[in-house]
Amino acid sequence: MWKGLYAELNVMPTWQTFVNTDGRKIDNGFQIFNTYRVGYHIKLFKDRFFIQPSIATTHRLYHTKMPDGFKQLDDKWSKFIVGEPGFHFGFNF
Repeated sequence: MWKGLYAELNVMPTWQTFVNTDGRKIDNGFQIFNTYRVGYHIKLFKDRFFIQPSIATTHRLYHTKMPDGFKQLDDKWSKFIVGEPGFHFGFNF
């Protein structure tokens, strides 16, 4: 974005299988989980390596209807988690 500052969006679609305490399947589901990240890209050793410290917000954007017991547990938690730290590193080849 500007002098090493970057923004990133990760979208992860997932299939879910709900099982009871006996391990038997009771339902299927689908969820879309997003991560919104802002950080800084730091070049090292003539841009051969890099590090990216960042901060993120995660968001469970969508999920299908859950079985009642699962929904009761899920409703206790926010759909957003703000302030998740991140530290990515890599090698350019």
